[in-house]
Amino acid sequence: MQQVRDKGLVGLLLTELDRGEAEAIALAHEVGSRVILLDERDARQAASRLGHSPLGSLGLLAWAKGAGKIENLRIQLDALRRQGNFRFSDTLYEIVLREAGE
Repeated sequence: MQQVRDKGLVGLLLTELDRGEAEAIALAHEVGSRVILLDERDARQAASRLGHSPLGSLGLLAWAKGAGKIENLRIQLDALRRQGNFRFSDTLYEIVLREAGE
């Protein structure tokens, strides 16, 4: 596991995010990662302001569908809702499925 060195950036991000999100963004910034996996809106916005391209869980699953890693995106989204207690709107659900061709 890699530790974040830029405690100043973490402190700045902590004014609007929780520690895990702040450290993840700061670490991505330190190592020069363009893409970062984040689901919370505030964290995604903060990462974008720093030049990162946040990818959410739904986007990751849509990518996996497009790359042939999963066959049925609907099953995965439904499992996120039921088993993972993951919340996302019905509108977003339909958009992701439509864009993935389901």
